[in-house]
Amino acid sequence: MQLKNRLFSGLGTGAFIYMLVLLSRNNIISSEAEIMGVLIISACAGIFTIIFEIEKINYLFALGIHFILMFLVVFSISLYNKWTDNFLSVDFLGGFLLIYIFAWIITIIKTKKDANELNTLLKQIRNF
Repeated sequence: MQLKNRLFSGLGTGAFIYMLVLLSRNNIISSEAEIMGVLIISACAGIFTIIFEIEKINYLFALGIHFILMFLVVFSISLYNKWTDNFLSVDFLGGFLLIYIFAWIITIIKTKKDANELNTLLKQIRNF
């Protein structure tokens, strides 16, 4: 997958999750810095998926690297935006883990949908 596609995929998933988070908050207003932070986090999430293309490392190791890279990005953006006072709190770590898992569920569903569409297209081509 091209880097541009990874970037846009990350932005789409990140924007979707961010909108869900906004819906769960009492105060829906976001600052420009918060929106830019979410865009940076989302873009990095998409770009960092390139790690899964490296054939010499297994999936779980790649997932661990991706997780650590994402944690560092979220940590940095959180410091800049002053999103939390305590990064080792259950709220911060739990929220990060929950959003990370949710993003992967969305990615897995999208990948399965794309694979099914490709398989259907291949069957149609073979039957033609």
